[in-house]
Amino acid sequence: MSKINKKQLFANIAAILLLPAGAFFTTFSEFPPGADLISAASLIIFALPTFWTLRWWIGYRKAFVLFSILAVFSILIEAAAIITGFPYGHFGYSHLLGFKLFGIVPWTVAFAWPPLILGAFAIANQFTDNRIQRIFGTAVIATLFDLVLDPGAVSLNFWQYHEGGFFYGVPLSNFAGWLFSASAGAAILEIFIYFFRPLLPVPMQMAISSLFIVYFWTWINLWNGIYIPVLIGFLIAAAVTFLILNRRYSFDDKIVFADEDGKPVATGDKEESHNAHTRLHLAFSIFIFDSRGRLLLQQRSLSKKTWPGVWSNSCCGHLRLNETAADAARRRLRQELGIRNVRLICLLRDFRYTAEKDGIVENEICPVFVGRYDGKIKPEKEEIAATEWRDWKTIYQEVAAGVSDLSPWAQLEIRKLAELPEFKNFLNLGRQ
Repeated sequence: MSKINKKQLFANIAAILLLPAGAFFTTFSEFPPGADLISAASLIIFALPTFWTLRWWIGYRKAFVLFSILAVFSILIEAAAIITGFPYGHFGYSHLLGFKLFGIVPWTVAFAWPPLILGAFAIANQFTDNRIQRIFGTAVIATLFDLVLDPGAVSLNFWQYHEGGFFYGVPLSNFAGWLFSASAGAAILEIFIYFFRPLLPVPMQMAISSLFIVYFWTWINLWNGIYIPVLIGFLIAAAVTFLILNRRYSFDDKIVFADEDGKPVATGDKEESHNAHTRLHLAFSIFIFDSRGRLLLQQRSLSKKTWPGVWSNSCCGHLRLNETAADAARRRLRQELGIRNVRLICLLRDFRYTAEKDGIVENEICPVFVGRYDGKIKPEKEEIAATEWRDWKTIYQEVAAGVSDLSPWAQLEIRKLAELPEFKNFLNLGRQ
């Protein structure tokens, strides 16, 4: 289980507190003009955590394609149900969910349905590697979600079934339809995985949107006095929360293995992958200078598995999958040192090295960046034991004389940088 950072914790606490309040006002307030815009904005916000997770799992382009396929499918199957009654039964939408495509289905359905299917799939994936079982599990879990959503939506008149239904105005055909449509959605996901073969496992965080959605509609049901969906909703929310806390992994905890050309070929757990036979993987290294020409050095945390307590260059780390070296460098500067808005210049694009200490080998393709910064730094205690600004000329002389105590990669990078005219220009510009 990976740790949840402070920002994630704050966001989760805010959701726990704000969603019940939002559900209260949704239930007891009259819908003002423009309520459809508020509903649309809410649905998009609910979908964002799942899309953001998709982005890190498979990259922006594939995430957009996959989400779009699910969105189009949801529009088509909803339209089919409204026109023919299959698979959900005959029903109709009110104006509260936004403009209706072709006068039939609100466009917002494209943002409402995919996060639920993706979340149900992420949950089902925790329990089986069998494709057929995952499809069936996704269908059942998504239908359980709808036992909470549909009664609340009907109570608010978001949509109505023409002939009513036994479960708070919802007919049995609706839940049978959810089993069918969710199975189809899960099959789309299985086909996607089969052809594109993501290098990361399905992330449990993909269920965060569905957790928030179910939690919100649970409170809608509570404020409306619809108690069976309330019980189901709180049980689902508790179970999904448990799974997210215990089965999630951090994208920072995965390293990206590469072939000789730097193309990603696999991923692995960072701690387990650094050993006596560490495979070639993607990384980056950063040298931050101030206007006086001093280099920011950091002492690596004593708790690190690789080179604990060793002094090194300003910042270094690993790329996430689907992340450029420049983006990874900026991200890590923020996380480790609290440094933002620094213009980074990549001077060693093809730098590669191996190094060994205490039976642990580093084997990295490691572009090297330089940048200039004169503001305050906020070292992350879990990553950095200490920091120090030191004169560049002194550092280089120690490295050249073979008496430096810096990390082996920092020394190699210092030697390489010192040979570059571009680096000399960078230093000279800083002194002007």
